[in-house]
Amino acid sequence: MRPEKLSAAHIQDGLSQLEAWSLDTAHIVIEKTWTFDSFPSAMAFFAQAGALAESHNHHPEFLSTYTRMRVRLWTHDVNGLTHQDFDLAAAIDRLVVAEFSHRLRSTEPPCV
Repeated sequence: MRPEKLSAAHIQDGLSQLEAWSLDTAHIVIEKTWTFDSFPSAMAFFAQAGALAESHNHHPEFLSTYTRMRVRLWTHDVNGLTHQDFDLAAAIDRLVVAEFSHRLRSTEPPCV
């Protein structure tokens, strides 16, 4: 079954329930950037967030720049955002709190 593309109102509601995720309106994706204390910490995050994404059967875009990691989410099947994107964003946030809060330097607006 194909997921349902969210309306602008549902997207804003979803964003209001997440911490520091933002909407890239040009590409209709949600994204968040973290800066970790070291490259190994950033790569550990990448590995665990990748495994989490696989368990959700949802595959984000990751961009790594040394200690900075950006995650961008959207649903390819609908060329937009669905509840899957917001569910995975919340799960990634829980992962960061549980496993990486002591290795985190900052959460930042997305790289432009």
